[in-house]
This record gives sequence, C-alpha cells and structure tokens, in this order.
Amino acid sequence: MALSAISVSNTDHFAKGGVKILTLGTFDGTASFTAAANHGVTHVAAADAVTIDFEKETCKITSSTSQEKGLAMTTVSVECYIPKISGVKYASLEAMKGEALYAQAELWDGSSIILGWDNVLGGTGTAGTDFGLFLESIESDSGAALADQNGVTLKLTGVQGEEPRTVA
Repeated sequence: MALSAISVSNTDHFAKGGVKILTLGTFDGTASFTAAANHGVTHVAAADAVTIDFEKETCKITSSTSQEKGLAMTTVSVECYIPKISGVKYASLEAMKGEALYAQAELWDGSSIILGWDNVLGGTGTAGTDFGLFLESIESDSGAALADQNGVTLKLTGVQGEEPRTVA
C-alpha cells in the first residue's frame, strides 16, 4: 500500500467529538455482527442491550494500535461520566463486572462504531470474543460544593485485532 496525501481543510478543525449514545450488550447469542465493505459492520443488538445517553463532553473513546513482529493489536478505552447515580444504577453498573461486553457508540458527528468486536478476533455472526470490552473501573464522586454533581466515571477497556469498525 502506497501512502497518499492527507489533506486537512478548515472545517476539519471544528469537527464535533465525543460520544452521544452508548449501547452496551453482552455476547449472549442474540447479538449479530457481520463484516461489511469499507471497514464497516452490520450489527443487530443483543436482547439484553442497554442504552446510555450522554451530555456533550462527558464520554470519550480512545484507541491505540501497536505492532510487534507483524501482529497489530488495538487497545480501545471508553471513559464516561454518569451523573446523579442512584443505588439501582450503581448496582446495574456493578453487574457488568467480569462480563465480556461490546458497545455501539453513536458519536456527536452522526457516525457510529462498534467496540469490543472485530473481524480478526471476533469472527462473524453471534460468535463473541475473548477480548471484548471489560469493566476496568467505576469511580464514584459525591462532589464537594453545592453545585457539584454526584456521579460515577465508568471506564471500559478492550483489546481488538483491528481498529473499531463503523456501523454500516
């Protein structure tokens, strides 16, 4: 593959970032994934999938790819803040401990990507992966001032055999 020019226009500098909606599910046999053209994926949500809406600037995704001896692996991380946490919400988050998860993230720019599944390690159909997203931490914060929110910062991490795919 030959390198080609990468041009950046003025409108690219004002692109909206962050996650608007995160849908989390487990590999329970009802989720379906099929690799599509142009590094895409078609996806049918799991029966137990849950959706979390976020305010702007409260949820982000980072991915880092490293290559060693010809094998490229991508580490994907999701960090998001969930305000006004209650006992019921907190118990739901704790139930994710030890579960292999996937996430469909709808970004503020209108695009959508799949995390925790890939065509290299995940295969097709309802096959899961041993390298899905896993709950890394739940950090609670009560706030100190009257104007502070109480909530949690949720961190999910996964290892994939390729960069996250866009939902076709």
